[in-house]
Amino acid sequence: MLSGFHPGLIILATVLATILVVLLFVVPSNKRNLKNVERKFAGAVSDFVSERTKSEEILNDLDVGVIAYGKGGVRINVNPAAKKMFQPASIPDKFDEFIDSYGQDNGVQAALLLGSEAINGKLLMGDKILRMRIKLSHFEEGQAMSRLVVLNDVTEQEREEQRRKEFVANVSHELKTPLTTIKTYSESLIDWGLEEKPVDAIRKDIWRIHDDSLRMERLVEDLLLLSSIDSKGIRVRMETLNFASLVRQVVDRLHHQAKDKQIELSCYTLSRIPAVYIDKTSMERVITNLLSNAIKYTERGGQVKVYISYLIDDVYVKVSDTGFGIDKEHLPRIFNRFYRVDMTGSRMFGGTGLGLSIAKELVDLHDGKINVASTLGKGTEFTVMIPIARKVFCDTLEAYQVGSPMQGFLYQTAAQALQQHATDMGFPENCLSDLTDSDQDKLLSRALICEEDEWSTGTQSRLPAN
Repeated sequence: MLSGFHPGLIILATVLATILVVLLFVVPSNKRNLKNVERKFAGAVSDFVSERTKSEEILNDLDVGVIAYGKGGVRINVNPAAKKMFQPASIPDKFDEFIDSYGQDNGVQAALLLGSEAINGKLLMGDKILRMRIKLSHFEEGQAMSRLVVLNDVTEQEREEQRRKEFVANVSHELKTPLTTIKTYSESLIDWGLEEKPVDAIRKDIWRIHDDSLRMERLVEDLLLLSSIDSKGIRVRMETLNFASLVRQVVDRLHHQAKDKQIELSCYTLSRIPAVYIDKTSMERVITNLLSNAIKYTERGGQVKVYISYLIDDVYVKVSDTGFGIDKEHLPRIFNRFYRVDMTGSRMFGGTGLGLSIAKELVDLHDGKINVASTLGKGTEFTVMIPIARKVFCDTLEAYQVGSPMQGFLYQTAAQALQQHATDMGFPENCLSDLTDSDQDKLLSRALICEEDEWSTGTQSRLPAN
C-alpha cells in the first residue's frame, strides 16, 4: 500500500511518528523524573540546612568554648561561650596568632611543635582559669586540614582544689602543734622521772598535756561537724521556738566569762519577736560562738551588747563589742575555714579557727544570713538573720499548692513537720497540695505553737562591769 509513495516521504513520516511518540510519552516521563530529582534535591538541601542549624544551635548553647580554624589556619567559627571566656580580649583570626598569644607559657606551643597527640594546657584570662585542648582533624596526606580549640572554665574546680590543699595543710598544722607539746612534756616526764621533778612542775606539765589534748578534741569535733554538714549528713531537730528566749539563755550562760574580764554584757529585746523554725542546738552554737568571740577580743572594762529584733520576715540578733576590731582587708575572708585575723601565729586567743565558718554553715542551713561590720580599734558587729517560722511554713505550703515543692533542707523538714501536723489533725497523707485556704490557716496555727512566748518588748538584762 505504501509502495505508491515516494521513499523520502516514508522516511519523513517515520521520523515525525518517532518525534510524536517521544513528545507523547518520553518527554513527560523525563519531566516527571526531573521534578522528582528536583524534589529530592530540595529535600536534601532542606535536611542539610536543618541539621546545620541544629548543629549551630547546639554549639551556641554549649557551656564549652569552641573555636574552629580551617585550612590555612583561618578562623571559621567561634561560639558565644568562647567569646564570653575571652572577654574583654579578642580571639585571633589566625591559628598561629592564637598559639603565639595563648600557647607559649602553658606548653601548648611546644606540644604542637613536637607533634604530641595530647595537646592541652591551662590559660589564665583575668580572674578565670580555662583548660584548653587542641584537636587536629580532617587529615589529608599527613597535613592537618583543621584545628579545633576546646575551652572549659575550670575556675571553681581549681579554687576548690586549692581550698582543699589549704584545708589539709591547716588541719595538719593544727594537729601537729598540740601533738608536739604533748610529746615534749611527756618526754620530759619520762626523762626526768617523777621522783626528780618537783610536784608543782609535774602538775604543770600534766595540765599542759591535758589542755592540748582538749584542744585536739575540739578540733576533731569541729572537723567532724563540718564533714557532716558538707556531706548533708548532719542530724538536726527542727522545731518551732522562741528566738528571744534562746538568745537570752546563751547570754546568761556566758555572763561569768564577761564578769571575769569586767566586761559589761547587755542584752536588749527591741520589738515583739515572732517564733522561728530552727534546730536549737545549732543556733545556740552560732550565738555562743559570736558572743564568746566578742568577749575574748574585748579588753577588760569594755562592753558587749546583744540586740534582738524583728524585720519584715526575719528575726535578727546583733552582737556588738568594743574590742580590737578587724581590718577591712580581712573581712571578705573572715568566714573561711582556719582563717585567722591574728596572722602572727601566736595563738594567744586559742580556738581552732573553725568557729565562724561553722557558724556560717549552720546559718546557711537555716536559709539565713550572717554579716560582719568592723572598725579597727573600735569594735566589731556581727548580725545573724533567720526567717520567721510563719514565712518558712507559708513558702512551703505555697510551693506545694503550685506543684513545685522546695528542695532546700529547711523546707523539706518544714514540709515533713506540716504533714505530721496535718495527719494529727485528721487530714489524709500527702495532702499539702490539696488544702483549702481555711485548712491552711488551721494547719499554720497549729504549726506555729511553741513554748510560752516571752515578748517583753524593750526588755534588758545587764551584767555590771564591776
